[in-house]
Amino acid sequence: MSENKYDNFKTLINSPLGEAYFKSLAATIPHIVCIADSQNFCIKYINRLPSGRPFESLIGKEIFNYVWPEYIVIFKQKIQDVKDSGKPNVLDLAITPADDAKGKLWYRVYISIVSGLEDSGARLMFLAENITESKRTELENINKSERIKAIINNTKDIICSIDCDHNLMEFNSMFAALVKKGYGVDMQAGMPVLQFVDPAKHERLKEIYKRVEKGEVYCDIESFQTLNGHEVYNESSYNPIYDVDKKIIGINIFSKDITERVKNEQKIKSALNEKEVLLAEIHHRIKNNLAMVSSLLQLQEMNINNAEVKEALALSRKRIKSTALIHELLYRSESFQNVKLKDYLTELFHLLKMNNNTLLQLKGDEVNLNLLTAMPLGLMMNEIMLNSFKHSYNEKSTGQIEISIITLANKLLIYYSDFEGDFPDTVDFENSKTTGLTLIHTFAEQLNGSIEMVSKAPPKYLIQLPLNENQ
Repeated sequence: MSENKYDNFKTLINSPLGEAYFKSLAATIPHIVCIADSQNFCIKYINRLPSGRPFESLIGKEIFNYVWPEYIVIFKQKIQDVKDSGKPNVLDLAITPADDAKGKLWYRVYISIVSGLEDSGARLMFLAENITESKRTELENINKSERIKAIINNTKDIICSIDCDHNLMEFNSMFAALVKKGYGVDMQAGMPVLQFVDPAKHERLKEIYKRVEKGEVYCDIESFQTLNGHEVYNESSYNPIYDVDKKIIGINIFSKDITERVKNEQKIKSALNEKEVLLAEIHHRIKNNLAMVSSLLQLQEMNINNAEVKEALALSRKRIKSTALIHELLYRSESFQNVKLKDYLTELFHLLKMNNNTLLQLKGDEVNLNLLTAMPLGLMMNEIMLNSFKHSYNEKSTGQIEISIITLANKLLIYYSDFEGDFPDTVDFENSKTTGLTLIHTFAEQLNGSIEMVSKAPPKYLIQLPLNENQ
């Protein structure tokens, strides 16, 4: 009840109709009306009682018996102020209900001196308006606010809000402590936030603020120089603040120190760079060592007259070159971990072909293979190509090989086709004891795959290998 309404009520009480009118009116209003002696504070009259409390239990009892102890002192002080000044006063009180399980009941109590009731002596009138629900909501909001403040102030991150003129509105204790330590300034609401930022960063931050003031949520990583010369990194999130009319009135800023994370990432990146350099050097040295072995075999080949031995050395030298080629491709690649199958087959073809008139037609999907898969597959393809040049195009000036690569679910299919020539009828492809075919089947088995001849004239092969995410 507002004070104006209360004054009107008091006027009615003091009207000539007297006590009867007062009690009739008091019985109809929703609030509790209580009359107490102004000297001993004993209850003389009450229009209604809190639920569960007998009427007789209140009459003649001191009014302070029904007020929570922590409010008694201020209640007495308010009463004394009313008695001294003759003017009404108001305060919020917690009343003890008859049923303690309900907890506190809150009332807004209006206090005044009245006369003309029962006798000519002055009395204290208390008009109590039940505000329990609104008070509980208010207290819950206060508690919630305190919990949020505790969370915000206990974080190690910087949290603040600024208005559209870039002045501070709210900030947490971490931000205040950093400013105090770095600038020797006690932060206050209304201070320009940019005065605590390196001037070299001002223009960039202003651009960010403009974008956020248009409704954008912006994230950014910035490096800052501290007063002691250390470089720190902060990851910041900028979010617009809206009022009830959905108008942007400011910016929330959440900034996290990620210096340790950035430095760890730099260390990892440096270690990876060192590893890549080391791997590149390893593949380069292996390639050079294999080239040296190949050269030694070539020297041996030149000094031998036995045609069969000479051919065996030549084939061994080509197999070594095929192995060296894989390491060369790894050395030239960016990751040093995967070989591009199409690149390898193209290089291998040019390494083994007998003349420039023999062509390679390469089709299909690009596949990256790790070293454990690329090495045996590369050596298998080396043997198949050697067979093509030896049997299909041995005495021919021109020729063509077609290779199709297909990835199907978790399987790799390679179709290899000669366009001329015949596979010897005297040779059993599946059970031959020749070195080349033995190597082909051995490598297919090593890869958990298979190879089958789908045509003898001209020779055509189908290679099937399992693929997984590591290949």
